[in-house]
Amino acid sequence: MISSKRASALAIAPAIMLVLSGCALIEPADTSEPPTAMEVCAQGHTWSLDTADLSQKLLATLPSQDVPATAVEPSGGQTLTWDSNGDVTIDSDLVFTITAQPAPDQTMIITQEYNGTVKGKALINVDVAIPQNWDVSDYTVETSATIGDAPVEDLAYTIPRSDFDDVVGLVLTCEADVMTINPRGTDLIQIWAKTS
Repeated sequence: MISSKRASALAIAPAIMLVLSGCALIEPADTSEPPTAMEVCAQGHTWSLDTADLSQKLLATLPSQDVPATAVEPSGGQTLTWDSNGDVTIDSDLVFTITAQPAPDQTMIITQEYNGTVKGKALINVDVAIPQNWDVSDYTVETSATIGDAPVEDLAYTIPRSDFDDVVGLVLTCEADVMTINPRGTDLIQIWAKTS
C-alpha cells in the first residue's frame, strides 16, 4: 500500500513537469525601445536633395568667401537611403556651376562636382543623428574653373562644400515628406524630399 505522503509526491510530480515544460516555451520579453517619431519619419526611406534650394544658399554664402558669383546652377542630384537599422547610403551625381566675374571684362565658370557613393551609419538621439564609420573610398568632390576656354590652374577662391561627413552631429527636423539636415556648428541646412 502506498503511503499518503508518497502518493502526494507522485501526484505532484506530473504537475511540476507540466509547469516546467510550460516555462520552457515562454520567450524572454522584448525590452527594446519602440522607434521614436523622428526615427519613424527619417529612417526606412529614400530621400532626394533639394538642389535648387541648396544652390541658392551657396550663392548667398559665396560673397563671404570673396567669390564674385552672380549665379549658381545645379544639375544632377543626390539621394540618401537611410534604413531602419541606421545604415546610410548617399549616392551623388551632383554639379554646381558657378558663374563669377573676377573683373569687369572677365567671366569665370567654376564647377564643383560631387560624384560617387558614401556609406556609413547614423543613429538618432532625439533630434540629432550621430554619423559614424563614413566610407568615402568611392566618393570625390572636385572643383575646377575656366575663363573663356582656358582652364584656371590656381583658383584663388575657396568654394565651400555643401555635403556633410561623420565629424559632427547632424541636427534633424522631419515632418511628413520633408527632412532637413544641419551639421552642428555650420550654417548649412539641406532640405530633402521623401521619394519612397
